[in-house]
Amino acid sequence: MSAMDALFTVQDEDTIVRQLNHRHANLPERLALAEAEQARAATAAQIEEHKVEHLDLFRRQRRYEGEVAAVEDRLTELDTLLYGGGITSPKEAVAIQTEIGHLRQRLDSLEGTVLEIMEELEPVERLVSELDARGVLEVAVVEERRQELQASEEVVDSEINEAKERRSAAAGEVAPDVLARYDRIAGGLGASTVVHFVGSDCTGCPYSMPAVEADRVRALPEGTLAECNECGRLVAR
Repeated sequence: MSAMDALFTVQDEDTIVRQLNHRHANLPERLALAEAEQARAATAAQIEEHKVEHLDLFRRQRRYEGEVAAVEDRLTELDTLLYGGGITSPKEAVAIQTEIGHLRQRLDSLEGTVLEIMEELEPVERLVSELDARGVLEVAVVEERRQELQASEEVVDSEINEAKERRSAAAGEVAPDVLARYDRIAGGLGASTVVHFVGSDCTGCPYSMPAVEADRVRALPEGTLAECNECGRLVAR
């Protein structure tokens, strides 16, 4: 392989590496993983939201159950007092009976509230259970997508390494100063950093080379690497 052919090979392999890097960044498996992670995150957010709702209802239930227990204890205390033989005053007995009546009304109201909260809790608990089950499946999908992405990345990484090895082998046949010139401008010109001189034109220029510039390059010996004064590319004579 001539030094000029080797330089073109370097450019070809650089182009391949760029294409592979783009492919690596845009693997469909990467998008699939992102979508799976978003779905899992959305479910986790729903679970958290409904668990907060469940906790609020649970605390309310426990508070009202505590009030129910306190009213029941007071009723037991009043019943004992009323029927234990310690009350001798009719007026005091009426007062106790009145309080008992109010407490029984309060107890009915509290028990009704507890039942309402339990009815609210049931669908929330069912929903949280369903979301938990969905979350387990989504975690498995995320892991599966991650493994698929890793496998695809390994394939592309292998191809990148092979291209870099070919590039390195070709670069060894290019003069260091020429390779340095190429590396200096390759970032901005990409796959057309080094171009052929065909007829009277640098094939990288969007327009025809001025006659004076074309004559200058044409006069160079074949195998010479010139720099186009119009576009800055390296021109292989």
